[in-house]
Amino acid sequence: MFTGRSMALRFVAAILFCIVIIAARRAPAGEWTTDQKSGCQVWNPNPQLEESVAWSGTCPIGRAEGNGSVRWSRADTLIETDEGKWHNGKQIGPGSQIWSTGRYDGQIADGEPNGRGVLTLQKLRYEGEFRDGKPNGTGTLTIGSDSVHGTWKDGCLQDAQRRAAIGVPLSVCR
Repeated sequence: MFTGRSMALRFVAAILFCIVIIAARRAPAGEWTTDQKSGCQVWNPNPQLEESVAWSGTCPIGRAEGNGSVRWSRADTLIETDEGKWHNGKQIGPGSQIWSTGRYDGQIADGEPNGRGVLTLQKLRYEGEFRDGKPNGTGTLTIGSDSVHGTWKDGCLQDAQRRAAIGVPLSVCR
Protein backbone atom coordinates (compact mmCIF):
# COMPACT_ATOMS: atom_id res chain seq x y z
CA MET A 1 0.00 0.00 0.00
CA PHE A 2 2.42 2.77 1.13
CA THR A 3 5.77 1.50 -0.11
CA GLY A 4 8.87 3.38 -1.08
CA ARG A 5 10.30 6.67 0.05
CA SER A 6 8.64 8.71 -2.72
CA MET A 7 5.20 7.38 -1.81
CA ALA A 8 5.77 8.22 1.85
CA LEU A 9 6.95 11.74 0.99
CA ARG A 10 3.95 12.25 -1.30
CA PHE A 11 1.61 11.09 1.48
CA VAL A 12 3.19 13.42 4.08
CA ALA A 13 3.15 16.39 1.67
CA ALA A 14 -0.51 15.82 0.86
CA ILE A 15 -1.44 15.58 4.53
CA LEU A 16 0.45 18.80 5.33
CA PHE A 17 -1.39 20.54 2.49
CA CYS A 18 -4.70 19.31 3.91
CA ILE A 19 -3.77 20.51 7.41
CA VAL A 20 -2.88 24.00 6.17
CA ILE A 21 -6.19 24.39 4.33
CA ILE A 22 -8.37 23.17 7.18
CA ALA A 23 -6.36 24.75 10.01
CA ALA A 24 -6.48 28.14 8.28
CA ARG A 25 -10.26 27.91 8.35
CA ARG A 26 -10.51 27.08 12.07
CA ALA A 27 -10.87 29.58 14.90
CA PRO A 28 -11.18 28.86 18.61
CA ALA A 29 -14.72 30.20 19.03
CA GLY A 30 -17.68 31.07 16.83
CA GLU A 31 -19.79 34.17 16.59
CA TRP A 32 -23.05 35.41 15.09
CA THR A 33 -22.77 37.12 11.70
CA THR A 34 -25.60 39.25 10.33
CA ASP A 35 -26.70 39.32 6.70
CA GLN A 36 -26.70 43.07 5.99
CA LYS A 37 -29.57 42.81 3.45
CA SER A 38 -32.05 40.74 5.46
CA GLY A 39 -30.84 41.40 9.01
CA CYS A 40 -30.88 37.63 9.57
CA GLN A 41 -28.22 36.15 11.86
CA VAL A 42 -26.20 33.03 10.99
CA TRP A 43 -23.82 31.17 13.32
CA ASN A 44 -20.22 31.33 12.11
CA PRO A 45 -18.17 28.57 13.81
CA ASN A 46 -14.96 29.80 12.11
CA PRO A 47 -15.01 33.61 11.92
CA GLN A 48 -12.48 35.41 9.72
CA LEU A 49 -11.65 39.12 9.52
CA GLU A 50 -13.86 41.18 7.19
CA GLU A 51 -16.18 38.25 6.48
CA SER A 52 -19.75 38.82 5.35
CA VAL A 53 -22.71 36.52 4.92
CA ALA A 54 -25.70 36.28 2.57
CA TRP A 55 -28.57 34.03 3.70
CA SER A 56 -31.22 32.72 1.30
CA GLY A 57 -34.06 31.25 3.29
CA THR A 58 -36.55 32.17 6.00
CA CYS A 59 -35.77 34.21 9.08
CA PRO A 60 -38.84 34.15 11.32
CA ILE A 61 -37.19 35.27 14.59
CA GLY A 62 -34.05 37.04 13.35
CA ARG A 63 -32.02 33.87 12.77
CA ALA A 64 -31.72 31.54 9.76
CA GLU A 65 -34.37 28.81 9.88
CA GLY A 66 -35.26 25.89 7.60
CA ASN A 67 -33.80 24.95 4.24
CA GLY A 68 -31.52 27.45 2.57
CA SER A 69 -28.00 28.41 1.71
CA VAL A 70 -25.34 30.68 3.14
CA ARG A 71 -22.72 32.40 1.03
CA TRP A 72 -19.64 33.55 2.95
CA SER A 73 -17.56 36.33 1.34
CA ARG A 74 -14.45 38.29 2.20
CA ALA A 75 -13.78 41.56 0.36
CA ASP A 76 -16.59 40.74 -2.12
CA THR A 77 -14.97 37.38 -2.98
CA LEU A 78 -16.99 34.22 -2.38
CA ILE A 79 -15.04 31.89 -0.05
CA GLU A 80 -17.66 29.31 1.00
CA THR A 81 -21.20 28.18 0.26
CA ASP A 82 -23.14 26.13 2.81
CA GLU A 83 -26.32 24.32 1.81
CA GLY A 84 -28.83 22.41 3.87
CA LYS A 85 -31.01 23.06 6.89
CA TRP A 86 -30.67 25.63 9.68
CA HIS A 87 -32.25 25.80 13.11
CA ASN A 88 -31.97 28.91 15.29
CA GLY A 89 -29.24 30.23 12.97
CA LYS A 90 -27.04 27.11 13.02
CA GLN A 91 -26.58 24.59 10.20
CA ILE A 92 -27.80 21.11 11.24
CA GLY A 93 -28.55 17.70 9.72
CA PRO A 94 -27.42 16.57 6.29
CA GLY A 95 -25.75 19.31 4.30
CA SER A 96 -22.81 20.56 2.29
CA GLN A 97 -20.00 23.05 2.82
CA ILE A 98 -18.20 24.02 -0.37
CA TRP A 99 -14.89 25.93 -0.76
CA SER A 100 -12.71 26.64 -3.79
CA THR A 101 -10.31 23.94 -2.51
CA GLY A 102 -12.91 21.24 -1.86
CA ARG A 103 -16.06 20.33 -0.02
CA TYR A 104 -17.68 18.47 2.86
CA ASP A 105 -20.92 16.49 2.42
CA GLY A 106 -22.56 14.80 5.38
CA GLN A 107 -23.99 15.32 8.83
CA ILE A 108 -23.57 18.76 10.42
CA ALA A 109 -24.27 20.09 13.93
CA ASP A 110 -23.78 23.72 15.01
CA GLY A 111 -22.26 24.48 11.61
CA GLU A 112 -19.47 21.87 11.89
CA PRO A 113 -19.08 18.37 10.45
CA ASN A 114 -20.49 16.00 13.10
CA GLY A 115 -21.44 12.43 12.28
CA ARG A 116 -20.76 10.58 9.06
CA GLY A 117 -19.44 12.51 6.07
CA VAL A 118 -17.02 12.91 3.20
CA LEU A 119 -14.32 15.61 3.05
CA THR A 120 -12.73 16.13 -0.37
CA LEU A 121 -9.76 18.47 -0.82
CA GLN A 122 -8.13 18.35 -4.25
CA LYS A 123 -6.58 14.83 -4.42
CA LEU A 124 -7.44 13.98 -0.80
CA ARG A 125 -10.62 12.27 0.32
CA TYR A 126 -11.61 11.32 3.86
CA GLU A 127 -14.78 9.33 4.39
CA GLY A 128 -15.87 8.46 7.88
CA GLU A 129 -16.90 9.85 11.24
CA PHE A 130 -16.47 13.48 12.34
CA ARG A 131 -16.82 15.30 15.65
CA ASP A 132 -16.48 19.09 16.02
CA GLY A 133 -15.22 19.44 12.45
CA LYS A 134 -12.45 16.83 12.69
CA PRO A 135 -12.19 13.12 11.91
CA ASN A 136 -13.16 11.08 14.99
CA GLY A 137 -13.93 7.36 14.84
CA THR A 138 -13.43 5.06 11.90
CA GLY A 139 -12.60 6.46 8.51
CA THR A 140 -10.62 6.08 5.32
CA LEU A 141 -8.17 8.64 3.96
CA THR A 142 -7.47 8.30 0.23
CA ILE A 143 -4.74 10.16 -1.63
CA GLY A 144 -4.65 9.35 -5.32
CA SER A 145 -4.71 5.56 -5.57
CA ASP A 146 -3.43 5.02 -2.00
CA SER A 147 -5.66 4.73 1.03
CA VAL A 148 -5.44 4.04 4.72
CA HIS A 149 -8.36 2.91 6.89
CA GLY A 150 -8.25 3.27 10.63
CA THR A 151 -9.44 4.93 13.79
CA TRP A 152 -9.13 8.70 14.14
CA LYS A 153 -9.19 10.83 17.29
CA ASP A 154 -9.41 14.62 17.26
CA GLY A 155 -8.16 14.74 13.65
CA CYS A 156 -5.27 12.28 14.17
CA LEU A 157 -4.95 8.81 12.69
CA GLN A 158 -4.46 6.34 15.56
CA ASP A 159 -2.00 3.92 13.92
CA ALA A 160 1.42 2.95 15.28
CA GLN A 161 2.85 2.55 11.77
CA ARG A 162 1.47 5.63 9.97
CA ARG A 163 0.81 9.23 10.94
CA ALA A 164 -1.78 11.52 9.40
CA ALA A 165 -3.71 14.56 10.55
CA ILE A 166 -6.71 16.47 9.24
CA GLY A 167 -7.64 19.83 10.77
CA VAL A 168 -4.79 19.78 13.32
CA PRO A 169 -0.99 20.01 13.08
CA LEU A 170 0.67 16.62 12.60
CA SER A 171 2.90 17.47 15.57
CA VAL A 172 -0.03 17.05 18.02
CA CYS A 173 -0.66 13.51 16.82
CA ARG A 174 1.07 10.73 18.76
